[in-house]
Amino acid sequence: MKKVFAIVLIACIAFGVAFAAKSADLKVGAQLGYGGMSLKMADAEAPSSNYIQVSLGGFEFAGTAEYQIADAVSLKAELGMNLFGKAKTVMCIAGHKSDPSEADSSTGPNFIIYLGAQYNLELSKEINLGVGAGFDVLMGKLDSEDSDSFNAAMGLGAEVVGSYAIDKNISINLGGKFAWHFINTNEDIKNASGSDTRITNLAYQIFAGATYAL
Repeated sequence: MKKVFAIVLIACIAFGVAFAAKSADLKVGAQLGYGGMSLKMADAEAPSSNYIQVSLGGFEFAGTAEYQIADAVSLKAELGMNLFGKAKTVMCIAGHKSDPSEADSSTGPNFIIYLGAQYNLELSKEINLGVGAGFDVLMGKLDSEDSDSFNAAMGLGAEVVGSYAIDKNISINLGGKFAWHFINTNEDIKNASGSDTRITNLAYQIFAGATYAL
């Protein structure tokens, strides 16, 4: 667990130094939306139509910072929280899904961290399309009533953001992000993936927001 926070801290410091270098190329902002995750577990020797899937979803919000390092390239950081609702579990056997079973209480907050690079394509004077990829983290409990369910899920994230410039400083944004988390710190997940079980941990976010150029 200490290694996870060390990696995240070092990455945040590196981005902080870059952002502080030249404020004229720095944009800060905020975004609101909906985020979810899906954790699928299946026997590696069983057909792909047999699995157990746990799904979470809820309101998400984050602060953002974007530092331009070239004409069309920028570094981007996001730090926020996803307020997950009640977990839903589905069992599928031979392609036939059971009715979802819902947890008794909401899962609660999971922290969002994203550090990446973005290519900005200018479609018009006001409209830009940003396509990026980077390191994505989702940290929090998978079950609010289980103290051992904490998991730091880490992996690759890909993001697409469209922005409309209201003036030279303010832009409004609409976008989405998809992440594949192939590193999990939860002991139960690690032990399962180390055996004959396939683990697939995916996350997504759909958001709208605004940025201000300093």
